Amino acid sequence: MTWWKELRKNLMTQVALVFIALLIILVVFVPTFGLLDAESPNYIVRNLPPVFVNGGNWEYPLGTDYHGRNILARVIYGARTSLFIALVAVFLATSLGVLIGLIAGFYGGLLDDLIMRGVDAFISVPAILLTIAMMTLLEPGTLNLAIVIGLTHWVWQARTVRSKILSLREEPYILAAKISGAGDLWIIWKHILPNILATITVIATTQIGWMIIIESSLSFFGMSGSTLSWGWDIAAGRNYLSTGWWISSMPGFAILITVMSFNILGDWMRDFMDPFLRT
Repeated sequence: MTWWKELRKNLMTQVALVFIALLIILVVFVPTFGLLDAESPNYIVRNLPPVFVNGGNWEYPLGTDYHGRNILARVIYGARTSLFIALVAVFLATSLGVLIGLIAGFYGGLLDDLIMRGVDAFISVPAILLTIAMMTLLEPGTLNLAIVIGLTHWVWQARTVRSKILSLREEPYILAAKISGAGDLWIIWKHILPNILATITVIATTQIGWMIIIESSLSFFGMSGSTLSWGWDIAAGRNYLSTGWWISSMPGFAILITVMSFNILGDWMRDFMDPFLRT
């Protein structure tokens, strides 16, 4: 297995992959079986520091917040919200971006010009502002936020897919398929999509980290419709930085490590799937 051999050469990617796998396991099993309580207050242990700080308690490894709630539990439950929104948003953005890029790149001409001018106009509006504007028209909620983020962050995929197809459609095997009478859908399914799948996968993997940052930023303002999210906990702890810095810092570190892990994995996938980048 070539991918396994290449993965064994890259320690950073191994660490990132292990962290992502561990995070997914925790997100799936901890909430499902109720292994940790993230919402019940316990004022006896409020503002308890992490275990590596004097006064910490192993029962609460990352400490407690101003209500005495377990920060480790809230980080795990918050990861469920962040990953759900990020994955749904990436799926929608990838689906829409690939479709638009396919149409523009494959058919070209006036249709390509019209689509790309629309894309340019879409890019002129900052995606985060467009997301906030759309969310003001909808009820706050994780699914609504995921859909809106996906619908406002598809441009990366569209432009990349279009540029790849512009070069692919002039390849001899594509021209031969057209001459032989093959339909457009058959050519796209059999020849175009397999050749851009690696590019799409790399962009989607890297974009997960970006979606988590967007979700956390909007959750900071209460737009996720959930009080169990990394952004919400950072916002809730900002008034206690002098006495309980860990309340905001722990979900912040979770965002940092998670985004870095997905970016490292995406970089490795790009290097592995592109033979010209292999050393």
